[in-house]
Amino acid sequence: MKVLAPISKAEEVEMLVKSGAEEFYVGYIPFKWLKHFTAGVWMNRRAPQASIPSIEEYAELIEKSHSYGVPVFMTLNAPYYTNTQLPLLLEIAKEVYDCGTDAFIVSEIGLMISIKEAIPDAVIHVSSLAAPINSQSVKLYRELGASRIVFPRSLSLAEMNEVMEAGGRDLEYELFILNDGCIYEESFCFTTHNQVGAFCASQNWDFQFMSAREEKELSVKEREKLQNHLKDYHEFVWFTHSCGCSISNSGISLGPCGLCSLKKIAELGIDSLKIVGREANSLRKLASVQLVSAVVKAVREGIDEVGLQKKAKQLRKTPEFCDSGYMCYYR
Repeated sequence: MKVLAPISKAEEVEMLVKSGAEEFYVGYIPFKWLKHFTAGVWMNRRAPQASIPSIEEYAELIEKSHSYGVPVFMTLNAPYYTNTQLPLLLEIAKEVYDCGTDAFIVSEIGLMISIKEAIPDAVIHVSSLAAPINSQSVKLYRELGASRIVFPRSLSLAEMNEVMEAGGRDLEYELFILNDGCIYEESFCFTTHNQVGAFCASQNWDFQFMSAREEKELSVKEREKLQNHLKDYHEFVWFTHSCGCSISNSGISLGPCGLCSLKKIAELGIDSLKIVGREANSLRKLASVQLVSAVVKAVREGIDEVGLQKKAKQLRKTPEFCDSGYMCYYR
């Protein structure tokens, strides 16, 4: 059960490794992609600022990471790619593979097949965006040559166990452990979360309550009930979207996590714990890695379930948020 950390600069390698990072995932968007398709077409579910812009720095990051024995995975996880994008994507994939990239995190079946045809020895990790949410999908990705499955947050640990049993325990399995959330199923999301904002994160809805019964007004009691439901839903959306995208004093995003379930996750046989945040500044990355690593260390040392939950809440320093019930990936 390794700590998988986001990284976007070569100079972040040492501090993250020394804080507990055991794997890295990174974005690389060269100028030639921006020239062909502009910055508005995201190559890997993040804006260009969250990715390394030059092959020289990318190679430096790989070299530094490998000097610590830490593998690096590159993201190619947009919801879809067009036929006109495929030649350049394969050119970029070959370029980074030659630098020593250890695996590609891929979301689209067509690109998985194309990469394996162009680079037979390439290692493929199936992105959560590829919807590996049941045993049949995992069996398909296995047939396509994938070696790791990244589970979406929407799956319960029990569901993951069933999928792992059916898909095969010789595959590697990864799940999300800290930062960010999605109120729907992210695997089927085709929006980009930018300065305009996604409708799922917005609470500025323009609507009015109406009765489904023809020509009948809602009663005061019915309106109050609907208002209370809406208030609860607003609260759920706020918590899921990192508590209004707020940051704690220690630099950690105040969003959902799976830290209290780490003992069960370890027993399940999960191989990798993903921390979200390629777009984050170095301080937030560092704080996130330190938090997850501290809890992982406690699990490895044999902490019990009650002690684990107590420690995780203490480290997060927002017990009132944890007690809301909305902050847990895996209940």
